[in-house]
Amino acid sequence: MDDPSAPVASTAEDFALIDNVTEKGIQLLRAKRVRAVGFNDSLKSVIVFTKRAAPGSKRQLAILPKTVDDVEIRYRQGVPNAIGDDPPTAQGTPAYVVRTTGNSKYYTCGSSISVGNNREAGTLACLVCNPAGELFGLTNNHVSGGCSYAGVGLPIVAPGIFDVAPGGLNPFTLGFHHHALPLVSGSPDNVNPKTNLDAAIFRLLTVDTVSSFQRDIYDTPSTTGPISPGMTVEKVGRTTGHTTGIVISQVYGANHVVYQAQLYGFSGAVFFDPLFAIAGNTVQFSDSGDSGSLITTVDGAGNRKAIGIIVGSMNDGTAPGGKATLALPIEPILAGLGVTLVSGHHV
Repeated sequence: MDDPSAPVASTAEDFALIDNVTEKGIQLLRAKRVRAVGFNDSLKSVIVFTKRAAPGSKRQLAILPKTVDDVEIRYRQGVPNAIGDDPPTAQGTPAYVVRTTGNSKYYTCGSSISVGNNREAGTLACLVCNPAGELFGLTNNHVSGGCSYAGVGLPIVAPGIFDVAPGGLNPFTLGFHHHALPLVSGSPDNVNPKTNLDAAIFRLLTVDTVSSFQRDIYDTPSTTGPISPGMTVEKVGRTTGHTTGIVISQVYGANHVVYQAQLYGFSGAVFFDPLFAIAGNTVQFSDSGDSGSLITTVDGAGNRKAIGIIVGSMNDGTAPGGKATLALPIEPILAGLGVTLVSGHHV
């Protein structure tokens, strides 16, 4: 595998559990370069992510292992895309929605934001509040925290600087950078990947300019839940708007995303554990600029819950649009920041 990991001694009994082990299959996986391994409990399957295009022909699949004991093995490409390049133009609609409620207009969650001193754009995930009742905006550290290099008090603007254009919404200060969770580059041998959480909050300039509504689709839920493989999920983001998808796997162990914050001269691989992969149902679930989007699911009783936040993407030729989304669970982020979700605000 490409990522560093502790060596694991396997016995003959272990290998006996793997169906159809062939020398040609081993050589094929070496050529494709296994990058990570994931699991999906709901489908009772193991997902092998390869650096190069995943094996897909009948001839290739015939020589590869098919099961481990009674667990199916599936193969997908999974190469994380570096974060830091300019996002594409928002699809279909502007990169933001201003919602009219009564006689007032409010900037919505799921819309474009950025730091005020750099030409970039990401997504406002949601509104949150601390125990004192103070309201903040939540997004990725790499969106509003400058990969931990933004100074406290740095203005956060809406729409993001990248999306400011003639005839569009005049940019305004939405808030000021307040606090970011750890985003530390380095090998898992030296940095605990479980403490890396790509998230930050900014203090709102005024609570009367923003709505908790996710664009014009649905309100931010007030409750949370764990994210797990097999879940049907939704998100509202700056680039691709409202999309639906399915959590295809939890990636096993520590896996990395490469960050580039040129303004601060920072570039490095940051490892996370856990990390989840999501594929769109019919179209690409997310793209660059959707970073920070809140991921939700609707349970069997019809209740919407927040379960994750988008941090990046990876090439996956079997996913719609050729990309899968990388996501972190929302509950550790909210706990780390000491905040809770805000629902029903100017909806």
